[in-house]
Amino acid sequence: MLSSEDANKIIETFLSPMWFFVTSQEDKDEIHRLANALRLASGQPQN
Repeated sequence: MLSSEDANKIIETFLSPMWFFVTSQEDKDEIHRLANALRLASGQPQN
């Protein structure tokens, strides 16, 4: 299982900055999906 700390680091370091960088809603949706997959893998509630 992925730790919640590691999942949050990946989200905060990589996915969150990418979300603000991309312009299409499709890209934003995919980043949100990936963040939720990390949350799920680490036992956190999805957002």
